[in-house]
Amino acid sequence: MTRIVITGAGGMTFPLTLIADLLTMPELQGAEVVLHDLSLERAARTARAAQAVADAHARPLQLVVTTDRREALRGATHLLLTFQVGGLAAYRSDTEIPRRYGVDCVAGDTLGPGGIMRFVRSAPAFEDLARDVLELCPEALVLNYTNPMAMNCLYLQHLGLRVVGLCHSVPTSARVIEELLGLDAGKLRYVAAGINHQAWFLTVEAAGKDLRDDLRDVLRARFLPEYGGTTPWTEGDLAYQGGQERVRAELLETFGYFLSESSHHASEYVPFFRRSPESVKAHLPRRWDYLRGSLNVAGQEDALVSATVARLRARLECSGEFGMRVIAALVGGPAANVYVNVRNDGWIANLPGDACVEVSALVNEAGVHPTVVGRLPGGCAGLNLTGIALQTAAVEAVIRRDCAALIGAFALDPLTASLVELPAIRRLASELLAAQATWLPSWLRTQARL
Repeated sequence: MTRIVITGAGGMTFPLTLIADLLTMPELQGAEVVLHDLSLERAARTARAAQAVADAHARPLQLVVTTDRREALRGATHLLLTFQVGGLAAYRSDTEIPRRYGVDCVAGDTLGPGGIMRFVRSAPAFEDLARDVLELCPEALVLNYTNPMAMNCLYLQHLGLRVVGLCHSVPTSARVIEELLGLDAGKLRYVAAGINHQAWFLTVEAAGKDLRDDLRDVLRARFLPEYGGTTPWTEGDLAYQGGQERVRAELLETFGYFLSESSHHASEYVPFFRRSPESVKAHLPRRWDYLRGSLNVAGQEDALVSATVARLRARLECSGEFGMRVIAALVGGPAANVYVNVRNDGWIANLPGDACVEVSALVNEAGVHPTVVGRLPGGCAGLNLTGIALQTAAVEAVIRRDCAALIGAFALDPLTASLVELPAIRRLASELLAAQATWLPSWLRTQARL
């Protein structure tokens, strides 16, 4: 029997979205879904919400709710990771401490000081999880949704797990391209490859026509001042991130290809756009701040879950997330073409073999089959390499249990290095470690003298 475990199942909407996707797939109607979370109350809330959606559409749903990880994993065939160690308290320091040093990130979940800290405080949880998986369900496929995607996937694989990382940034960005070009949803055909949150749209076409020049012309006209663009923002204008795409327009103009993350996120991973408040305002006139949004919804979780249930009860359709599509294809459903984050076993020729890359993959009963891309354009690969350097350094530092090497990884972040001198980077890293000592592995607390 297919036994799907969602760990971190107490989240507000994401676990519920995945279960709703399952309800749309005949191949998964007999599957058992295990909702695992440290909070029984939160996992039970997800279970009630999911059952309400299933009942509204007369779909069978087998649910198990537990706080016992070993109970959850017994007999598991697939494991979806959706948890975040430290919650809002840790995330707040991820962003607020670097800002005191001039490193202003709007999400801080992929690279940078915040991305490193997310990975490090997740490492002990991954180690505990891996021990149980290898004992209780060693053949289970781990589908990771947690950030920082690349670092997490590399470490989970190091621990011996079969892991594939999933992210919606590529298809979401494809929809932005369709909106920019005035195409109906689903009409765009594309190939993207690179690293998570920095994959490059290598081909962009519709009805057999190459649209890369058209996309460049639209971005120039709308967002680049040298071509008369004004970086406009009006309510309803390209709803995704408010239609502010000057950052991606500048990157396409420079490197030749469109990126797979919003301009807000993309600006965090490079040294060009966030060196001063004036530069940020020029490139992103309407500020989007994930910490502020998270603080605003704190205390409104039940209302948000209720709103999601109401929407899904009124209309049940697949969200477009890859997780349940992958599982359905593996158990005999239609083959799925998805984007995956995997170790670079030859998929991209000019990125390192120990990197985690994002490429398309065919999924069927025989498994997950990533696509061989070949070489990325030199500039695109070069920008990816700046992120890979940090990712692999941080993972290696944790594997080696080396606090000094971990602090060195902070200095490899392109944005941080463009703003902060090395002594201050060391102080920034030390301050973050001290603030988050509660969640850190014991070896790191000892070496950092926390």
